[in-house]
Amino acid sequence: MTDLTPLTGPTSPGGPPPPDRYGVTPGGFVLKGIDRIVADQQARARAMFGSDVDLGSGSALRKILDAAAVQVHELWRALEDQYYAGFVTTAQGDALDLLGHDLGQERRQLHATGTVALTLTDADPGRVVVLPQGAVLRTADPPTAAAPAVALRTTAPATLTAGAPALVARVQAVPRGPDGDVTANRPLELDPAWARFHLNLGPATVKVATPTAIDGGELVEPDDTYRARLRGVPRTLWTQDAVLARILDVPGVRDAAVFDPLGGVDSSHALFNTYLFGQHDLTAGRRTGSPYFFDIVVAVEPGWPWRVDEGGIPAVYDGVVEEVRQWRPVSVFPVVRPADQVDVGIRATLVVRPGHDPDVIRGQILDAVHTGIDGLRLGRAVLHSDLVLTARSVAGVADVRNLRLRRGAPVFGEVGLGSAVFGSAAELSAGENLTLAPDEIARFDLAGPLTDLQVASP
Repeated sequence: MTDLTPLTGPTSPGGPPPPDRYGVTPGGFVLKGIDRIVADQQARARAMFGSDVDLGSGSALRKILDAAAVQVHELWRALEDQYYAGFVTTAQGDALDLLGHDLGQERRQLHATGTVALTLTDADPGRVVVLPQGAVLRTADPPTAAAPAVALRTTAPATLTAGAPALVARVQAVPRGPDGDVTANRPLELDPAWARFHLNLGPATVKVATPTAIDGGELVEPDDTYRARLRGVPRTLWTQDAVLARILDVPGVRDAAVFDPLGGVDSSHALFNTYLFGQHDLTAGRRTGSPYFFDIVVAVEPGWPWRVDEGGIPAVYDGVVEEVRQWRPVSVFPVVRPADQVDVGIRATLVVRPGHDPDVIRGQILDAVHTGIDGLRLGRAVLHSDLVLTARSVAGVADVRNLRLRRGAPVFGEVGLGSAVFGSAAELSAGENLTLAPDEIARFDLAGPLTDLQVASP
């Protein structure tokens, strides 16, 4: 809607002049304010009934015009909302849902969350059991139509000892939506397949109880999260960005990278560097229908199995292969490889101001560093300056001295792209950044021996 009616009436002294056009303009939608609507209506009333018509605040005509102006202003606001509802960057609510439907990306439901009680039993004295972040739990009772089987994952490491055998841990359901809800007092257990692969409990057992319900799966992701996903949806069928967007939606994928030679030599296969110059045409292209391979490196969220024999929840490898298979062109095949998970720790001395609890400060710093490092993407270096700023931002910390990054050995084997860095655990110099190869991803060793924070007085 475009209003080309000339403006009449005074403008505010010293203020910017009103726009010449309202409605849809090259710069977007310009909303007509109620003051302009009232001024235009009064100008039309004078043109129709004469310049001496009574438009004072007590006149009947003025009251009718003011009441109509409110309704007209609401109409303009509705038109403005309708205009901006057509763009992903400004649409909200149902309008954003419609745009996502057009792009093939529906608004996702959230994971149910809650707490469980963990208890260590039959443990040897001095035995320490660490359940890493992502430890997989499952419902222990037979599934029914009203109460289907549910898998859960812990959201933080949990340490159990014979002296402190019980604690409360936060968990998140593996499936999205109401199917991940668990009622209070429903029996749970460690997933046997996951525990066999990741733990060595011996005679000890870990009992799981649900004193409160695990719920929230009926909620949906907010507009900001949904809008960010829609803005990243590629508008083409087969490009690196398009296939990467599909992979990142696979459950259990923390990050991924596509290493595509774009029609050149595939560097991960034995034929690399065997081209005989002078015997072949340099411009000869790949024959139609001949196989073409590219590499996909996938970083897995904690607790998610890479293969089906590593846990009782869906394997990430199978999910990625199946997703790419639906979108790849004919005779184009992915080589899916796990990323190298590089354990990262820190050693530093904290100067704590008097009156502050050193243990509380240490825990806050570890949580902040854990959140920051686990949010890094593939190949992103861990910066020394970021960790220093994180530590100093915690209330009660006066200084951070001699902070050094520590690197542990990667969990998985070399990806094969020729850029991975391998070796035993190492401590870097003070001020040195921990650089990673494109196929490596950092993971903070929250409860492991790589982290050593000492506390000193100022």
